[in-house]
Amino acid sequence: MEEEKEGGEEGVVEKEEKKKVEKKEEKKEVKEEKKEEKKEKIKRRKKEEKKEEKK
Repeated sequence: MEEEKEGGEEGVVEKEEKKKVEKKEEKKEVKEEKKEEKKEKIKRRKKEEKKEEKK
């Protein structure tokens, strides 16, 4: 009985650590996506400005 408890607790800790790591990775991905979106917006804005200058 004792051994099962210890193993179970370790499993819970490992699961919590995995969740933390997954959340951190998700945040990184979201940050990367936002960076990409900003780059795209800047590119679009520059293209539109060039179009306006041509007119």
